[in-house]
Amino acid sequence: MKKLLFVVILLLFSCLSEERNVKAEAQKGFLNLSQHSFVKEPFVALNGEWKFFWNTAPSQIKETDSDLFLNLPKHWNGFAMNYGPLSGIGHASFRLKLKLNDNLQETMALTVHEQDTSYAIYVNGKYLGGAGKPGSNQNEFIPEVKSTIVVLPQTSEITIDLYIANYVHRKGGIWNDVVISTYNKAESRLTKRKINETMLSSILSFVGIFFLVMYFYNRDGKHTIGIFLFAAAVLLRTISTGERILIEFFDVPYWILLRLEYLSWFWSAPLLYHYFYTIFPEDFSKKVGTFFYTLSSVLTLGLLLPPIYFTETASIYPIAFVANGMIILVYLYRAYMKKRMQSRPLLFGMLLVLIAATNDVLHAESYIHTMYVAPASVVIFVFLQVITFGRMVRQSMTKTLEFAQEQKQLSSSFSRFVPTEFLYHLGKSDIRYVDLGDQVQKRMTILFADIRSFTEFSETLTPKQNFDFLNSYLQRVGPIIRHNNGFIDKFIGDAVMALFPYDINDAVKAAVEMQDAIRIYNGHRANCGYIPIEVGIGIHTGNLTLGILGEHKRMEGTVISDAVNLASRIEGITKLFSARIVISADTFIEASEGLGYHYRLLDRVAIKGKTNSVFVVEVLDGYDPEKAARLIAIKDDYTLALDSFRREDYEEAIDGFSKLLDKNPDDSVSRLFLDRCHEAKEKTKMEFGS
Repeated sequence: MKKLLFVVILLLFSCLSEERNVKAEAQKGFLNLSQHSFVKEPFVALNGEWKFFWNTAPSQIKETDSDLFLNLPKHWNGFAMNYGPLSGIGHASFRLKLKLNDNLQETMALTVHEQDTSYAIYVNGKYLGGAGKPGSNQNEFIPEVKSTIVVLPQTSEITIDLYIANYVHRKGGIWNDVVISTYNKAESRLTKRKINETMLSSILSFVGIFFLVMYFYNRDGKHTIGIFLFAAAVLLRTISTGERILIEFFDVPYWILLRLEYLSWFWSAPLLYHYFYTIFPEDFSKKVGTFFYTLSSVLTLGLLLPPIYFTETASIYPIAFVANGMIILVYLYRAYMKKRMQSRPLLFGMLLVLIAATNDVLHAESYIHTMYVAPASVVIFVFLQVITFGRMVRQSMTKTLEFAQEQKQLSSSFSRFVPTEFLYHLGKSDIRYVDLGDQVQKRMTILFADIRSFTEFSETLTPKQNFDFLNSYLQRVGPIIRHNNGFIDKFIGDAVMALFPYDINDAVKAAVEMQDAIRIYNGHRANCGYIPIEVGIGIHTGNLTLGILGEHKRMEGTVISDAVNLASRIEGITKLFSARIVISADTFIEASEGLGYHYRLLDRVAIKGKTNSVFVVEVLDGYDPEKAARLIAIKDDYTLALDSFRREDYEEAIDGFSKLLDKNPDDSVSRLFLDRCHEAKEKTKMEFGS
């Protein structure tokens, strides 16, 4: 356990670690960074004396109007003016003049983290960004808290104006570092911060859900619901403070975000106390817990007031917050001295949480400038609980995992007989939930692939050789279908029926790739002295019924539709034209805009079982690249010859197809049409002759 805990602590603090800011000290509103190396020290916090213009927007600044300076980062609260110290309400501009290296090549950026409670960034008089909308009065003001990165102009002399306004919070001004760095470094660090906070939130969510589930399994274990509530409070604080990752996912108004921040803070202390009380009721005082619950309830009611009032509690509540931690630590030490079970890891975890919480309070109050670390310490704390409770359920968890593995293997085995894609489109997550009569209407593209003259070919093989050959062939075409978002519905002897539920082009692409794989396969067969194979592929798109057919003792998934029958018939047409890939006109029309392949119209053909004939189209990319290129080159001539044939101008058609065959003697489609032209011509002569 010690080794595992050490690894977790190391992981968390490595996530929190980042390149630190170098504290620069501006004097009288000027900072000289001309000699600074941003390679060795990439982040420079622009601390020190900024020129301070109270109740003044950047556009109204006159350098001679003010000789006031404010040492940043610091709120302006209490700043001495002629008429007395400032409160947190108002607006002001802060100006700093920078001198950078004249030969600086990198793109520089300014990172401004959240300020109280809105800000605008002006560089050399130009507005570059900010958070919310600062203004001279509450009507012009929109509060917002977020970090901003702005790109600085490529010049060595820069004037930065930060315009800050606050009318809702008890404190106003710049309390976070303003950092200059290269743009890449700034963006990388801000992204890392958000990732770290997202990771911490994910861990807290997982742990909280884990203990909540444990509570439902064992209602007597009240400590589990206690740690769940505490983890939930810390999770809420994690996503509503720091980089406030909550607003990365939801458009949360400032007044809600601020209340979530305070709500999580008010309740983390009593919930933590309650958790320890449920574990060690003999050592913890119930009255102390009641006091903190009452205090948090009163403070929560205060959240109904405007923020200017309830934020004042931030100057008082930290005392109660730290006092709660100290009392818990004392009671835990008492439990440890009595050798209570689990007291030692809890004492260590609580000490870590107390130190981190104290750091966060001092950071939030601007007494120190570090970073929020309490969420990370809480993760370590709750992880100790996971380890402790994990020992108790290890045996049952092991059995559960073994059972789950068996179920996974069983599901994997079933998926080889009934594709998971089939179940998905049937609306079933598992084969166990399939029942006779389940069915759904879908529009899909159906692909049939059949080996030419397989019956004669198979008669030359033994049964074992037949199976070995078919498995070798199917091992090559099956993955291609899956890779193109399809799935095999069934094997029909040497034929394959596949469904493509998403995109028609998936089916056409799969057919072309299957023909490529078959040519490679034929090369291997030739090297072994075997005869090559040819495969015809037919494709059609239409509505179908996908469902479970059979009887209660024997069921199977199947597809029933006229579209399925038509796809099978179209595959048969490939034999008529000696073509590799033939698709229906319906499929072609739907996919033509994004087909991405070369094609040519074949003919209207009669389909068995269909009253009307069907137009079919050949995909030329199904041939080997050399033949495909030759056919593509004469495609226009082919179209003219076919048009003559359809107009029954057989002389012109014979001339056209003859020329095509002179160029491509292996063009089986042109040869078929040439034969048809001669037959039609002879028939016409006989009719007129008679």
